[in-house]
Amino acid sequence: MNDYRFINIDQEPTEEQLAQLMREVAAEAKERHDRAHAAYFAHIRQMAQAL
Repeated sequence: MNDYRFINIDQEPTEEQLAQLMREVAAEAKERHDRAHAAYFAHIRQMAQAL
C-alpha cells in the first residue's frame, strides 16, 4: 500500500498497483474483523461466566 501514493493526479495507478492495494486493504479488514469477532465472543463468554 505504501508503493503508490494518490497525490499525483496526472498519473493513474496501474492495474497491478490497484490490485495490490485492494489485497492489502482486504487483508487488513479481515484482520480487524477477526480481532473484533474474537473480542466480542470473549466478552460474551466472560458475561456468561459472571451469571
